[in-house]
Amino acid sequence: MFCARCGTPCREDEVFCAHCGAALLVEGGRVAEPVTAPPAPAVASQAEGTSAVPAGRHRRLSRRGRFLLGGVCGALVVALAAFAWLNRPTDGFRARPPALLSAWVGGEQGSECFYYDGELVVGAEAGLIGLSTFLDGRSCLAMDTDGALAAVVTTEGVVELDLPEGTLTTGDAAADGSVLYRALGDGTLWRCPLPSGVPELVAEGCSVEQLRVSPSGDTAAYYDGNARLWYLARANGAPETLPLPDGAVIYTLSDDGRYVYYGVGAVDDTTPSTSSIYCWDGAASHLVGYTDAIGPLTNRTGDQLLMVGDSTTCLVEGSKSWTYPNVLYPTFLLQGQGNQSGFYRYWTGVTVLDCADLTEGYFVASGGEALYRLEKGVLTPVQEDLLLGNMLTDATGQVLWYVQEGGLWQFRKGRSTLRWDDAGEMISPLGVSPDGDIVVCENDAGLWRLRAGGEPELLSEHASSAYPYWKGFYYREDTALWYAPWNGEPEELEELEGARSIGMSSAMQVEMENGSIWHVIEGMEPIQVTNP
Repeated sequence: MFCARCGTPCREDEVFCAHCGAALLVEGGRVAEPVTAPPAPAVASQAEGTSAVPAGRHRRLSRRGRFLLGGVCGALVVALAAFAWLNRPTDGFRARPPALLSAWVGGEQGSECFYYDGELVVGAEAGLIGLSTFLDGRSCLAMDTDGALAAVVTTEGVVELDLPEGTLTTGDAAADGSVLYRALGDGTLWRCPLPSGVPELVAEGCSVEQLRVSPSGDTAAYYDGNARLWYLARANGAPETLPLPDGAVIYTLSDDGRYVYYGVGAVDDTTPSTSSIYCWDGAASHLVGYTDAIGPLTNRTGDQLLMVGDSTTCLVEGSKSWTYPNVLYPTFLLQGQGNQSGFYRYWTGVTVLDCADLTEGYFVASGGEALYRLEKGVLTPVQEDLLLGNMLTDATGQVLWYVQEGGLWQFRKGRSTLRWDDAGEMISPLGVSPDGDIVVCENDAGLWRLRAGGEPELLSEHASSAYPYWKGFYYREDTALWYAPWNGEPEELEELEGARSIGMSSAMQVEMENGSIWHVIEGMEPIQVTNP
């Protein structure tokens, strides 16, 4: 038997080519035979003699010492992450620490502060509340405290929006942050370049009831309630009628307008709706699958659609489609970083993933709870008997840490390795470093850190929670808050002794017992934003 991709000789019982990694058990783009149980993964156990590092390694640092240590460790982690980034597949899921962070200030106005690389760029006095950060993590739309869309917040500050006057009926922004579409009550539809630019009239004399925008904003589709028709609007072109049936609801569309994905199905108040999924390709509509999904996912160019449903998962690319039983989650949705990136959620509920190709990668199936490798639509099982609640991945979903039979395992490059044989009762991963090499986890004995190939290190016997971020992670111990770079020593944040509550968002928010509010940007000194 030879690999069809590279020609390397392969054994009959091999699942993947040892040379190029291509799936071997395929025929005509499908798995040749149903596989009821995955083949036993290659397993390597770390050296015997694993022992815990005793507790008590904490040390209190001065503000200057914490700054210097954090800077050195942070630079090392950033360098390692950059090296891993340069060596990752170009078509895979992209994840990066967002440059623009926001945190709620509180008070009567309830505004937010915005930070770029730790420096304040917009203060609470601006009276702005940030909406979803765009796909590259460097800008976001912001509304005022009255709920009116007001500005774009960028890494350089606030840019006020130049919007057409009139009552808004519906609108949406491109996932890449380049353009905003607004439909007004006077029957006009406008295209507004971001962060600033002169609004362009797209259509008039229409009643826009539904609006969909491609990830780049070059193309939009809208439903005109007066004409009872869908229209396709390309940049610098007149709207074109879309020949869609009555009751059609568009999920998403590709940047070039080549593919328009829509569903047709009955909606019931008591049972999930089941929709037929179609793709209009400019010439005709093709039935490509069925779904009961809520909140579709699409790739960064909008030409692929992933519908994760209650009973089936449907993956569509143009007129091609693949339907799988059970629920399949892309593993990168399980990343454990506090600063989650690579996602942009439209106001319509569709989520754009910063991924060029959704037909390749790793997926976790619920029900059977197994790990699969997906290659051009072909699913091949590689690991079974997993628990969704006990697994986390690196930033791109390629490295998986999971619990099985009381041990802590790492899956990397198609290989499962036992990293901690006797991991104790109630072992659970809490966070994974962006490169997937380090995991922080807890069991009945306390909070632990483990490097692949190393020995588990006990950080605390009394930690109550952990908050993983890109350069490191925070954890609470009694009334104290600690920070540990992924590769560095833990340090107590003395200013936040006795924290009453902690909010985990793009920037951590800590409320003290005296009522003061602090913002914590990882690796930096805490910032007090309100007084008691």
